[in-house]
Amino acid sequence: MKKFFYTLWVCLYPIIIYSAVQLMIMTVAMVAFMVSGVTDYHKLMDSVIPYTLPLTAVSAVITFVPMILFYYFDKKKGRGFIENNAKPLDFLMAALGGAGIAIVLNVIIGISGLANLDTSFMEVSEAISSPPFPVILLCAGVIAPIIEELIFRGLVFNRIKYNYNAVAAIIISAIAFGIYHGNLTQGVYATLLGLCLAYVYNKTENLLVPICIHISANVIVNFYGKLSENFDTVTKFLESAAIFMIILLLCLIFGIIGIIYFIRRKVKQ
Repeated sequence: MKKFFYTLWVCLYPIIIYSAVQLMIMTVAMVAFMVSGVTDYHKLMDSVIPYTLPLTAVSAVITFVPMILFYYFDKKKGRGFIENNAKPLDFLMAALGGAGIAIVLNVIIGISGLANLDTSFMEVSEAISSPPFPVILLCAGVIAPIIEELIFRGLVFNRIKYNYNAVAAIIISAIAFGIYHGNLTQGVYATLLGLCLAYVYNKTENLLVPICIHISANVIVNFYGKLSENFDTVTKFLESAAIFMIILLLCLIFGIIGIIYFIRRKVKQ
């Protein structure tokens, strides 16, 4: 029981630190808007929403320093992989497989209609899609995956594996990753993606590989969302639909290739 609570604590506090930094940055932003004269609650929320994603990215950059130190000290204690040199093919398959898995998961969730029933997800989607598209790609496509992989695979996964085993680490770190996102739609998506990320990390023993998968997944999902906006315009529907089907087919193929590659990839003894 003592080991359980110890493992729970060492897995929770990096997530708590990151969440606390996010809350602090958001609070500072809200105070700044209030000082500038925005006092009505709804107007305050409307003012903050376009800056939510960039502020989250700032939080990630700030949190990166303590997290990389935690990761370094964990490795010194033997609580993590030595970081084997990944093969160039690992990164290629990670990029292709990440894009494929992300699109397939998004299509499945879209067909299920789960997103339309999830009001929390709709609010998050609005916040993510508010900034200019290049800002979205930088913040959600690059910065967020790096800090999230450092926390959930680099720290949480390794600490659970050190105290228990790889199977427990894969499952629990993926579930924690899903819960962290705070809504049902993203929770389901992040949990399923997290299982793939943790599995690949355990296979390759190099954190850069799941980071590559995560970046590829987030970038392609944002491009997918941008393309889907054209469906509202009837004159562009046929053209967008054709492009969409081509991208979906390619991503499905890439996803299958990536999954087969990492399943068949030999683990270093």
